[in-house]
Amino acid sequence: QAIYDLENIQTGLGIFAEGEAPEWVMDPSLNEEALNPGDGRLWKRGFLVTMYSDKYLDGAREFATTATGACRAISALYDQFEQQAGDNPGKVPVVQHDGATPTQIGKGHTNVPILKIVKWVERPDALKNGADISAAPKQTPVPTPASEPPPTGSYETEF
Repeated sequence: QAIYDLENIQTGLGIFAEGEAPEWVMDPSLNEEALNPGDGRLWKRGFLVTMYSDKYLDGAREFATTATGACRAISALYDQFEQQAGDNPGKVPVVQHDGATPTQIGKGHTNVPILKIVKWVERPDALKNGADISAAPKQTPVPTPASEPPPTGSYETEF
């Protein structure tokens, strides 16, 4: 589980080229798409959203991709956000990842993550006033040993 700052999500055209930093041309708004730079490179639709969890992410982290499966998942999550936001003013959604659905797209296949809002909480300080998420983590996360299954089920998460 993590908090997703969907109120401040950005969409646009992105390129994730091997060996290079990602490049973005962001949409002016969620209702108006960015113009393709027309530089001959393969720009793809994508998104950038800040996620937050002290426990699992060691603070705030940027989730940015042009991957089709992730874009479909975020689109569905944003629909949930729009339906519930009016009943939760000033709060941010806690989102749970519940696996993925294998999906055929054209001639290819992808996995679409299953994301659902499980509750709403007050906006943490790390997501206020354009917090800088570029800082290095406070500590290196310790990988879960292969013999331990990842946590499952419904549980309270400390943010």
